[in-house]
Amino acid sequence: KLLDLDALPDGRVLFEELAEAFWPGPLSIVGPARPEVPAEVTAGTGFVAVRCPSHPIARQLVEAAGVPLAAPSANRFGHISPTRPEHVFEDLQHVPFLRILDGGPCEVGIESAVLKLDTTAEPRCVRLLRRGGVAEEKLEACLEDFLAKGKLQERVHFIAPRKQPLVKEEAEAQQAPGMLLKHYAPSVSTMLLRSSGPKGVKVEASPSRSVLIDFKSGWLRSHQIFLKVFMLGDQDGPESHAAEEACRHVFSTLRAAEAFALAEKAELICIADFDPSGLGGYAAALHD
Repeated sequence: KLLDLDALPDGRVLFEELAEAFWPGPLSIVGPARPEVPAEVTAGTGFVAVRCPSHPIARQLVEAAGVPLAAPSANRFGHISPTRPEHVFEDLQHVPFLRILDGGPCEVGIESAVLKLDTTAEPRCVRLLRRGGVAEEKLEACLEDFLAKGKLQERVHFIAPRKQPLVKEEAEAQQAPGMLLKHYAPSVSTMLLRSSGPKGVKVEASPSRSVLIDFKSGWLRSHQIFLKVFMLGDQDGPESHAAEEACRHVFSTLRAAEAFALAEKAELICIADFDPSGLGGYAAALHD
């Protein structure tokens, strides 16, 4: 009812197969919007993203509404994504008549993967606009499976973002959330901390007045010089599991670090960088 799938070669079968494989779940599918979809929903792009949530309360809400729901994330624009009911209250308690459906903490943690159907392009493809709760290798494998089983008439290529996530100017309409240069950001200055690689920028903040968010104890030897250290990921398990666990807690950890930094007047939040290569799609999404 929302997507004009007939405007895309193999659009309907591709959409239906992706939905069967990954819905309900954290995959948003972008396609041409039908004329009756309001411009406020499409951001004036002519495209709309659709998703079927897996949480039973969210599904009950959709069923009770009886219509598709426009559902932006429940946080202040540009601020850290909410993954718990209290995060929603912290950001939106000023909104009159606010009601929060408490479904507990988010199971996946990071946002949905956003996949655009672009089979009018040459070559025909789907474009991963944002990495997220469905690993890109699973999406790519599904496309190969669709072709092998004869569900697609010809190959549809899978195009993932470059190593750095796609970023757009703020004034430009976005086909997917999370594409701005500044997004999911704490209100305290926050920087990526690398031990090697390209030269970064010089900051005046002292580690003793800074907060560190570390992944898999990569900066263990330096923990004592920071005002406070927050850990991400299962420290004892395999790295692929650590990435999945870190995804589940990354936004709540960012909020905890922000709250501590504001309370203690810390000058900077440092996030330890890591190499996502070989750690699976969750690690790539976490790194973005």
